[in-house]
Amino acid sequence: MNRFFSHIYIVLLVFVMMACQNEDVNATSPSDNGGSTNGGLGNGDSKTLIVYYSYTNNTEQIVADLKSLINADVLEIEPANKNLDYAANGYAIGTEQLNKIKNKPNDVSSYPAIDPVTVDLSEYNTIIIATPLWWSQMASNMQTFLFKYGAEMAGKNVGLIVSSHSSSINGVEADAKRLVPSGVFTKSLWINASKHSQRKSLLEQWLKEIGYDQNNSTMFLKVNNNTLRVKLADNTATRALLERLKDGTITYSAHDYGGFEKVGALGFSLPSNDSYISTELGDVMLYTNNQLCIFFDSNSWEYTPIGKIEGMSAQQLKVAFGTGEVSITLSLDNSTGIKSVSATEAKTNSLYALNGQKLAERPARGIYIENGVKKTRR
Repeated sequence: MNRFFSHIYIVLLVFVMMACQNEDVNATSPSDNGGSTNGGLGNGDSKTLIVYYSYTNNTEQIVADLKSLINADVLEIEPANKNLDYAANGYAIGTEQLNKIKNKPNDVSSYPAIDPVTVDLSEYNTIIIATPLWWSQMASNMQTFLFKYGAEMAGKNVGLIVSSHSSSINGVEADAKRLVPSGVFTKSLWINASKHSQRKSLLEQWLKEIGYDQNNSTMFLKVNNNTLRVKLADNTATRALLERLKDGTITYSAHDYGGFEKVGALGFSLPSNDSYISTELGDVMLYTNNQLCIFFDSNSWEYTPIGKIEGMSAQQLKVAFGTGEVSITLSLDNSTGIKSVSATEAKTNSLYALNGQKLAERPARGIYIENGVKKTRR
């Protein structure tokens, strides 16, 4: 036929323990978690939550890299008292808090206060928690969060990434298992100070080792107030499309063609892997690099497979798409918009240089003051 055809998912619970200035530099390899394991995180259609606490910003940098690799909600834990200098006098304040917890681990008064958070853990199958290591233990503020919410993580996938200046992560793993006694833990990742610059490649390798898969083979197609699930093929076109979808939704217009498909231009090109294909009901195909075809019936032509709409009959598909031109939105999230998890009270950051000059954003490196606390970025 001579015609123009137009034709998309990766817990864990990650404890990212970054350089605390009271540790010695040491590049030994990660310890074995030794906990129960399910062989991987983010399996099936699970949602992932990354929970992190960062004092020196090392953990925050790791979380940013992790977020670029997986689709997850992010929740930052912050102390209620923003004026504490934990690093002063050899981490005296942090040490005092940790000793209080160690002496009475079951007493709520032992744990330092943190900002209130709004989170429904029932929405998540995988929890990712990132926190620094203080004196071979989990940072006290993260322990507070887990003391409050650890019981709600029972049966959930938990991955642990620990970063310290040099100390091993055994103590942090023990804290995690005490606070989340019924979590399903997988192999831990340890990123110490000497490997901080390699954090992204270490995260990528760790995700592969634990078999992380969180909807990396699924995208959602929204049309006429209907949300349809698309099981994605694995090729360069779908991987490129996934990368674009990590930055946000894609919306394009599509029209009827031949009575057997909806076709529309994406507005950008994807790499093609064309072969002669006889399409089937629900097939989503790429045509001429930049057009997407959604099939209600069969047709034969050279296409690149993108995926297949699941669980819909021909009649249901036709009703969902309707007739004439429609607006179609592609996304990695089956909700109606971008969802974030945050503190119940709005966070306002005050950033200043050491000379007192107010800063619009955190500097790439050097010493600055945030909310009255001196911080360093290396």
